[in-house]
Amino acid sequence: MKFLATLFYTLRFWAVITLLSIVFGTFAVLAGCVDTSGNTSHHIAGLWARLICRLNGIRVEISGLENVCFERAQVFVANHQSYFDIFALTGYLPAQIRWIAKSSLFWIPFVGWAMYAEGSIAVNREDRKSAYRSFLACVEKIRAGYSVVIFPEGTRSLDGTLEPFKKGGQLLAARAQAPMVPVTIIGSGRIIKKGGIALRPGPVRVIISPPLAVEELSSKKQEQVLEDIRNIIQKNLEENAS
Repeated sequence: MKFLATLFYTLRFWAVITLLSIVFGTFAVLAGCVDTSGNTSHHIAGLWARLICRLNGIRVEISGLENVCFERAQVFVANHQSYFDIFALTGYLPAQIRWIAKSSLFWIPFVGWAMYAEGSIAVNREDRKSAYRSFLACVEKIRAGYSVVIFPEGTRSLDGTLEPFKKGGQLLAARAQAPMVPVTIIGSGRIIKKGGIALRPGPVRVIISPPLAVEELSSKKQEQVLEDIRNIIQKNLEENAS
């Protein structure tokens, strides 16, 4: 019975995401031709993400919205457990955010095209020169008023354990003169595990913690801020473990 339920949820998920991606991806690309800022495309992506969650029985609860600044761009620093992290933040984080994502994702039909339309930044980690150009593009994006989301673990966690944070996020925030905001995502790893395709519906909780400034700090103190953010996220995960 449990197997049949998982099979039903999984087939429904892949059918829903395929159909919605074709429809909303097309709208996002067309909107990007009219609104070159990418703002309209991002709004469309937000509706796409919320529908994916709701139609698949995923309830997203977000707290700490008072820590989102709408007057300036921020660098949101989040843990990464599942593809549903992207749906939760795209759909429920009320800010004009842009993603920093590996370049291969931009080749996915409709989804990748929509990412280009909204102005997200592709990163080729294998090419240092290309990666540096992407870094500079991110700085300019933030200076232009768009917040970005980074996953400093570098990849999805296999078992939900918080991995060490890679350096770089604090350099981006310092160069762009933007605060860093810790974001804790809880529960997404139980929905789709890394390397799997089976979906198990459940709740996702997003906790937005107060921002930390790095603009005027030395390089050593900037690295400490990144470690402080990791500690905040780790504490939130431990306090909400079930």
